[in-house]
Amino acid sequence: MKSLIVFIALVILAPVSLSVAAGPMKLRPYTGIGILLLSVAPGVNGEKPLFLNLYEEPAISRLGELNGDTLPPYDWIFGINSYTLPLIVTARKGNWLRVVYDDVGREAWLMPQRQGAFHTWDSFFKGRLGRFLPGLHKQYYQFFQEPGKGALLTPLPKKGFKIVKLQDDWALVMPDQNSLVWLRWRDEDGRLLIGLEKDSAIKPLT
Repeated sequence: MKSLIVFIALVILAPVSLSVAAGPMKLRPYTGIGILLLSVAPGVNGEKPLFLNLYEEPAISRLGELNGDTLPPYDWIFGINSYTLPLIVTARKGNWLRVVYDDVGREAWLMPQRQGAFHTWDSFFKGRLGRFLPGLHKQYYQFFQEPGKGALLTPLPKKGFKIVKLQDDWALVMPDQNSLVWLRWRDEDGRLLIGLEKDSAIKPLT
């Protein structure tokens, strides 16, 4: 009886041990309404000073100051750049933007003024080289003749695809110079499905 109990316990615990050893999957962010490209000037000893205040509502109930050390790690999606930090924007009121300001998904309002530029997803992705994010369900690694219609057997490009435009949850892309196809750029929950190729990563703001 004792041996049976030990065996059952090992069976139950084995998958848990394996999942812990494998490490957590990176969580794809919700897309919101666009992206804020925040210009960051290097300071003394190379740190990145940020002087933007965070508010619970626009100009009401100050929560603190934007902290460059706790910003969401989006380098695996948009690439690495020392002078530009991307923040997902979830809402807009005039010049005020509601952004995801830390890696646990908390949100607050800020006014970027001259320190950043807001882009809709269409203007941000248009003309750039995109790629599918890793770890997606098989259904998302798929090209279509039209949004959601006419699935194609075209092999996925090894070097990404050029993004022509976005339309709702879909993107018109060029996997090569002679093809125009559609793919989903965000899933049904509103999470991002594509990122930027290394050659098209975020450049410094000018």
